Formats: sequence, structure tokens, C-alpha cells
Amino acid sequence: MPVTGSFLTSEERDATGRAPSPVKTNTPTLTMTPVPSPTQTPTPTPTSIHPWGYFLGPTADSELEIPPPVEPVDFAPQTVNIILLGSDRRPDETHYRTDTLLILSLNPVTNRAKMLSIPRDFYVYIPGWKMNRINTAEPHGGFEMLADTVLYNLGIPLHHWVKVEFTGMSDAIDILGGIEIQSTGYLSDECGGTYYRIEPNKTYPMDGFTALCYARMRKRSSDFDRLRRQQEVFQAMFDKLFSLEGLWELPELFEVFKHTLQSNLSLKDILPLAPLAAGLAIQPERIERFAIDQSMVQNWRTPKAGAAVLLPKPESIQALLQEAFGP
Repeated sequence: MPVTGSFLTSEERDATGRAPSPVKTNTPTLTMTPVPSPTQTPTPTPTSIHPWGYFLGPTADSELEIPPPVEPVDFAPQTVNIILLGSDRRPDETHYRTDTLLILSLNPVTNRAKMLSIPRDFYVYIPGWKMNRINTAEPHGGFEMLADTVLYNLGIPLHHWVKVEFTGMSDAIDILGGIEIQSTGYLSDECGGTYYRIEPNKTYPMDGFTALCYARMRKRSSDFDRLRRQQEVFQAMFDKLFSLEGLWELPELFEVFKHTLQSNLSLKDILPLAPLAAGLAIQPERIERFAIDQSMVQNWRTPKAGAAVLLPKPESIQALLQEAFGP
């Protein structure tokens, strides 16, 4: 049902930032009273309790009831969470969506990393706006809105972000001399007039265009299979970038990414993570992959626009997060 709301004032919040619970009172004894005149009829007042707690309330109507925020995941203090965003923006356009959303969780103490892919049609509450696809959060309100969205719906705090346009990713792969994809699934699809047939447990050399096709094709597969392939492309780029051959190409890569990559990562942020990155390139088995798959969502169509979206199954999502990030 449509849901709207407004921000809570400081008087409406308690010390935790949430609205206070209503005070319970005893039910009064029923007595016969005269029927009030129309001018004496009390006006109903809305409840001051909002499901979004201390997060920003909605500023637009939603076509689905807004769920409460999930409990935050308990990460080790040294953990650094970076979200990698793939933008479908074309050079002559300003409108875009982030159709690739991949959280990279790095732990420099344990020398391990974890990847979590989120489907683009994941239909969630975007704090400060409304219920919508998660791939609209960053284009609508920037990294802060996206970070609030991920924290609200998955309990994962984001520290940094990296956004790259798909054309830039293709150019970067070509500068690296191509990558080798370790396929873990089957794919039979077409892209750019070329028909591709990929089999599991095989290695495929790819240039930038082919790798981009591999990461985005879904005419004969699904968005969930595309999440798997995106992780494989990222893993291959990571391995090549931190090889001796890749490191020699850093100056040219920097020139390409100046125009197609945006990030809030500074050199001060990157340097402490460099030893971990180099170690992961040597031992890729230390990178664990996870994804929100079809068993963790429910297909749904929005009543007004008829858009096909994916509703989270809270218990399944929580089980995944516990498996991926739990102790």
C-alpha cells in the first residue's frame, strides 16, 4: 500500500535515535455519555512510530509497505567494505543505473576477502526516498544514499565505493592484454552479432569486448547467472592487474580510468590494502564468493508500472549473510 512519511523531530526520538514507544495506560471504565455535537468530534492523530527507525523517512509514495531495517552485521574492526558499481551510462547521456553491485569485504588481519553480488532488480527501501530497485539508489542520491540503502536492507556498512562505466572496463582489459576467465558455469548466448558457448571448469582468454559481453549477456540466461559471471570477470581483472605484467600498465590504466572511473578511495586508503591485494592475487582461493540468488527472492510486479522486481526473503537473506560474514 502507498506509504509516505516525514522526518522525526528530536523531541520524537529517544537516546538511541528511534521514536519512543507509546505509554501504556489502563482502559477506562465504559460510561454512558451524551453524543457530542459535530464540533466536539475528536480528530484522529497519526502514530508517531515509524518502521524506518533512525534512518531517513520516505519523501515519495511507495507501492509496497516499508519493512523495518535489519540488524547490522558484526564485522571485525579492521574490515574494509568497498562496493564496486558498474554504470550503464553512455558517453552522450547523463541518465544511468548501476546494474552491477558487488560488495568486496577485505580483512587485512586474516588476509581474506569476500565478494557479495546484489541483483540489480532487488526491490528495497531506499532511505530518504521510497521503495525501489537498488540500482536506482546511487544515481538518485549518490554514495550516501546507496550506503544507507545497503545498511538498512543488508546490515552491511560501506566504507568506500568505486564506480566504473562499462566502456572503461573494456578498455582497461585491453590495456592489460586481455584476461583469462575461469568459468564455473554454462553459457550459450549472443552478443554483438557473435554467438558464445562457454562450458564450466574451463579457462577462456578474452579481450575487453568479449569480457564485457560475458559479464552482461542474459538473453538466454538470467540475472542471477550474470552475477556469477561478473564475479569471474572481476576476479580475472584483479589477478591480471596485480601480476608483474599488469603493474607495468598502471600509468596507462590511470589515464583511461581518469575519464571512466570514480571513487572516494584515496592513496592513503589504498596503501594499507596493497599487501593484502598482492597476496590475494597469488592465492585467489582466499577470496570467497557469495550472491543473492533466486532462492532468496520472490518475483513481483509493481501495481502501477508493472515493473518486474525481486522482493527479498528476509530469512534466506539473513542465512546468507551469516554464512558469508558470520564468525
